[in-house]
Amino acid sequence: MSIQLLDAINNHVPVNFKQFSGGERHVQLDELILKELSGVVSVQANLRCSHDVMDYLLLENILLNQGLTINLEIPYFPYARQDRICAFGQAFSLDVMTRLLNINAVHQKGKQGRVTVWDCHSEVTEALLASNTSFTEIINISSLEIIKQSPELVALLKEEKTVLICPDQGAKSRTQIIAHDFNDQRQQPIIVVQCDKKRNPETGKILGIQVNTSDLTGLTAVITDDICDGGATFIGIAQELRRLNCSKIILYVTHGIFSKGTHVFDGLIDRIFASNSLPQPPQNKVSIINFVAR
Repeated sequence: MSIQLLDAINNHVPVNFKQFSGGERHVQLDELILKELSGVVSVQANLRCSHDVMDYLLLENILLNQGLTINLEIPYFPYARQDRICAFGQAFSLDVMTRLLNINAVHQKGKQGRVTVWDCHSEVTEALLASNTSFTEIINISSLEIIKQSPELVALLKEEKTVLICPDQGAKSRTQIIAHDFNDQRQQPIIVVQCDKKRNPETGKILGIQVNTSDLTGLTAVITDDICDGGATFIGIAQELRRLNCSKIILYVTHGIFSKGTHVFDGLIDRIFASNSLPQPPQNKVSIINFVAR
């Protein structure tokens, strides 16, 4: 299910989601169950489409009208990649999305408690959640927290022959946090290799990728980032890493969209790690980190 409701002691609460013939969404809670709810409830919302967003907003309306406090968890935050206007005529989509999450907060009996997101694309998401909503606490689960739930990936990052690959300037802080943590668990500090890429701001198409080092012979390269969509960035980086004689290439992404499948990495990337923030079909080269926010 895209949206799950839990009561104050984390019991699942049944919710009926349906669609009318005209396309409108409808959400219904059993009257007796709803009246038994009190205090703080939790909602985990995997918002993959506009129907999911509408379902959450309708459920939120019911819960706030009942005087409840909502703790919301959105593992993959919608529109986080559209965190600014890149070209004339574009919408500021992330601003719209965060404002939607506050649409029920005005003139309702209940209140919004904390909101938890997983490795959101940039600090803009946290800033807009703080400025556009009435959530009392905003938590952004770091990629490091998720990586630590994978013994296999942790072991790779502890190996002395492993280097970290930062795919672009936007991932620099994320990569440095991972490097700093694993430096304490190695004899030698982990090498971080910075990549640069150019995009067309209107189409998003990658125009070029540069890996800023001259030789990686015999080393294991671990690329870390928040999102993989079609994979063009990581294909381009992996091609350069192969040219620099890497012995093994690993990709970690918190959110694996993989819109073109993972076969596009065949012959380039040896293994992929991704969190369970998005549903994944079983695939030989993909390891899913089943992360649960605490």
